[in-house]
Amino acid sequence: MKVACLQFNQIIGEVERNQNFASKLLEKYQPGDIDVLVLPELAFTGYVFRDRDHIKPYLEDSETGTSVQWAKMQAVRLRAFVVVGYPQIVKGNPDRYYNSICFIDPYGKLIETYQKSHLYSTDESWAEEGPGFRSINVPNLGKIGFGICMDINPYQFKASFREYEFANYHVQQQTDIILCSMAWLQSSCDESQSLNSDDNDEPSYSTINYWCSRLLPYFTDSEAYRNVFQTSPQNSGQKRNVLFVACNRTGTENGVCFAGSSSVLLLTSKRPIILRSLKSKEEAVMVIDVPSL
Repeated sequence: MKVACLQFNQIIGEVERNQNFASKLLEKYQPGDIDVLVLPELAFTGYVFRDRDHIKPYLEDSETGTSVQWAKMQAVRLRAFVVVGYPQIVKGNPDRYYNSICFIDPYGKLIETYQKSHLYSTDESWAEEGPGFRSINVPNLGKIGFGICMDINPYQFKASFREYEFANYHVQQQTDIILCSMAWLQSSCDESQSLNSDDNDEPSYSTINYWCSRLLPYFTDSEAYRNVFQTSPQNSGQKRNVLFVACNRTGTENGVCFAGSSSVLLLTSKRPIILRSLKSKEEAVMVIDVPSL
């Protein structure tokens, strides 16, 4: 199975430009080159919106919005499953806004709309919480779970860091592949750094390590698991490999910097294995042929 992350720097509000840029990065790929393609959170609109009025011109419904239509077009062209993040407005209830992703099948059909459950402070200025985490059975893929950035964190940063709400949900659901669209921030921000400069650019391993730490319930044979939970795993049947795909964005926007470092991780009972990562400032499509789980 060939899994791809498309990491790039969106310009806030320039939806057409951002879509054209993403399409250009994808143009060399043909059917058979990619089986699952994941794009970042709010992939074409940008992320740092002040309030509901600021984001309102860019809201889309779940079937006919420009981001969903782009995803359907690429899914059919590539014969691939496609995930794209976008700001959703609910048909028939225009006061309800969500931070959402669409999941499109290789025939251009919308399979799932997932709405972010754990909102970051930036989301809280305009979006409602989604109804909860989701994992669905998809023919030819397995049990597929969805996440958007803050979902992997404790709820509102108020829940205990040992709750692991997101990871525990997917362990219980026996999810095979977790697809996460991200707009994950750098811990420090230097807006003077150019995206076009390769000087000292590498993946943000602190970011990737943190993502892994939030998936601890999968690592049942690790010392970290025993230290946190003070127990051995109760269900040996959970010793199964799971794929975690995190597609982040890069660049800067309204005073914040994004961490890039999109990654494909194999979650084993002993530890996470980084199959491949992009660099922090890299704008590229990363394709990896994932071995059988």
